[in-house]
Amino acid sequence: MAASGAPPRPQPRPIQLTYASFEARVAAATLDLLVLFIIGALLITAGALVILISSDFEKTDPSTLSINTFWACVGAIAPASLLYLFLSYAWKGQTVGKAVMQLMMVRSDGRPLGVFGAIARVIGVLTYFLLFGLGAIGAFILRGSTLPAAIAMGAAMAFIVIGVLIAAFDGRRRMLHDRIAGTIVVKLQG
Repeated sequence: MAASGAPPRPQPRPIQLTYASFEARVAAATLDLLVLFIIGALLITAGALVILISSDFEKTDPSTLSINTFWACVGAIAPASLLYLFLSYAWKGQTVGKAVMQLMMVRSDGRPLGVFGAIARVIGVLTYFLLFGLGAIGAFILRGSTLPAAIAMGAAMAFIVIGVLIAAFDGRRRMLHDRIAGTIVVKLQG
């Protein structure tokens, strides 16, 4: 075939992945916490405005419907936050914080996350909330004695901190949720 005079086809270059630094990931997570705070603040503000308008700017008691609407807005914070994370992961593999820091989440083999990878990543992130919840439940059960309650909460927090800090010592900079989801965070080349 080479004798036919056709130019040889260029070989695809192997994908070069540069893992995101621990510091860049912490900065991106801090920005994402700010975005989640804004989502929560907007929902609470919307619910509070409904109560304020329903009470004719505090001249009468607010209606039961407006109070229920407020609590529905508060209850919508967690689903809205999870939806933000899922859509960010599935659409571009970037949250706002990761986009600002020029980071991207991909599967361990370098392919885009896609829908199932995004679901796995959200489940991985929820692990931290599960650990915190288990610590809080343990502290509540042991509330009769301060030391065991503090140990239960402290153990949960220690697992969370270890889950984050392992990225500083992992060659691929993976945190606990990266390991659960089978993802890595890479620095965008540019």
